[in-house]
Amino acid sequence: KLGMIFKNKIPGDGVVNVLLYGEIGDGGQADSERVVAELMELASAYGRIDVHVNSKGGDVFAGIAIRNALQSSPADITIHVDGLAASMASVVCLCGRPLYMNRYARLMLHRVSGGGWGTADELRRVADLAEGLEADLADIISSRCGMSPEEARAAWFDGRDHWLTAQQAVEKGLADGITDGGSVMAAAPGPEATADDIYDFTNRLIEPLTCTDMILTEELKKKPSFAAMQTEEEMLRHINALENQAAKVPALEARVDELSAQAAEARKAGHAAFLNQAVAEGRLTAEQVPVFLDLMGSDEENTRRAVEALPKRPSARVEDYIGGTAGPAAGDLARMTWDEIDRAERLAELKAGHPALYQAKFNEKFKKQ
Repeated sequence: KLGMIFKNKIPGDGVVNVLLYGEIGDGGQADSERVVAELMELASAYGRIDVHVNSKGGDVFAGIAIRNALQSSPADITIHVDGLAASMASVVCLCGRPLYMNRYARLMLHRVSGGGWGTADELRRVADLAEGLEADLADIISSRCGMSPEEARAAWFDGRDHWLTAQQAVEKGLADGITDGGSVMAAAPGPEATADDIYDFTNRLIEPLTCTDMILTEELKKKPSFAAMQTEEEMLRHINALENQAAKVPALEARVDELSAQAAEARKAGHAAFLNQAVAEGRLTAEQVPVFLDLMGSDEENTRRAVEALPKRPSARVEDYIGGTAGPAAGDLARMTWDEIDRAERLAELKAGHPALYQAKFNEKFKKQ
């Protein structure tokens, strides 16, 4: 069961509704790695994201990661508390985005809790860590409601659980407004309700099944991937999975484009290397390379065959220079070995004045067959 579930996409409006339900923490229903990754993908595909929350809280560090992802996302994000935002979930909701609470929802703030084992020094370090985290959370809360961090810490981290109705949260500057989800199937929990009461109450269907819903169900069963499904829950899970896959399409398409571009560059490099080798073998001249590069791009196989069918032209030999057929200007360089020319520091002279002899000496030294 995913913590972040793709609930509904509004066609043509660039809007996606998602759920952040369940325990916050690695391996929990609201796993921070998965939630943050999916938020990043959704932000690249949709201009607006509505996040619906119903959670008792969980791990502080995982919650901070989700809160930071929501705050820094380039998408237009609105937070909706459907039922319960308690403990770390309440801090996630106070990420600086507009926050709306259902009229029956609750917000709960309290101190950081945890545990440790070991020596007195080790336990003191656990307590110091908890107090440091409380200071960070107080800073987040204070930026939302206009208090100083010290005032927020005194107000909300005094050892008690502070339960706030939607109206109270708005009055204290923690929420921006109140929404009404419509008729409900049972009476809303009273002011003495526990976290479990509120969570269980809001984590159910809000409206009874209508005739229209039943017709839609029968239509869905006509689709091959829905044919074997017997319950609405199975269909919803399948729809959520399809929405999840669809949200990843833009990122996958971008990756395909990137790999295609890399493959095209690799092919061009291979073509250039093949033609440069043909020049070295005397099959082509350097001036012919651009023309053959174009031919390689349109018909690589036949162009390779044509180039390989061309005869090799022998390069200048050292003996030609020694015999004088290459001209007397080569002088004593033709009679010296590569190493002798190198020790005499005349390689630059050889390369600049007699490039063909330079190539012949190079081949003699490094390309002996």
